[in-house]
Amino acid sequence: MPWKPLPASMVRVLERHRGVPVVERSGVIHDVMVKTYLKHTDQRGFFIEQLKRGDLDDRGRPFSPPGEFAQMSRSLAYARGGNPPELIKAFHWHEKQWDYWDIVAGNARVVLVDLREGSPTEGVVQTLMLGENAPRMVAIPPLVAHGYQAVDLRDVVLTYYVTEPYDPANPDEGRIAWDDERIGFDWSIQNI
Repeated sequence: MPWKPLPASMVRVLERHRGVPVVERSGVIHDVMVKTYLKHTDQRGFFIEQLKRGDLDDRGRPFSPPGEFAQMSRSLAYARGGNPPELIKAFHWHEKQWDYWDIVAGNARVVLVDLREGSPTEGVVQTLMLGENAPRMVAIPPLVAHGYQAVDLRDVVLTYYVTEPYDPANPDEGRIAWDDERIGFDWSIQNI
């Protein structure tokens, strides 16, 4: 699969923040939205409205994109355990596409990095727990690199909605290594 090369603007952002400890860059990324689910339960099980027109995020902002969704997909990642857990799927990014991630089975630590040059949160790293123990969805804007790590011994099933249909001839996706030193994220799990 042909990955997009990093644009010069993203390289500049990565280089500007090289060596700055992630703890100093941790925060909430501008435009990233989180919607915590309302679970309706009874003796038969539960029901969750994942995403619908008119939804608001946890801060009261419109959560759905202004246009229609283009595609819905599902991904399975096999958990293997260890410290750090061996399964890390990171980082990738899009130029046009918004991703709406929902981990429907297992649990994962989602890591986001704002690589938008001139963004009010340029270089900020945001981490979220998503999955069965943290039932919510995250909306990831274009040029925010993202990835995840399985955090327990269960496989991770990720359902995601996107605003652009996948085009195998010209995919809107680029990659950055999970251990890129310019990002400097420590994937180890701290046991207390």
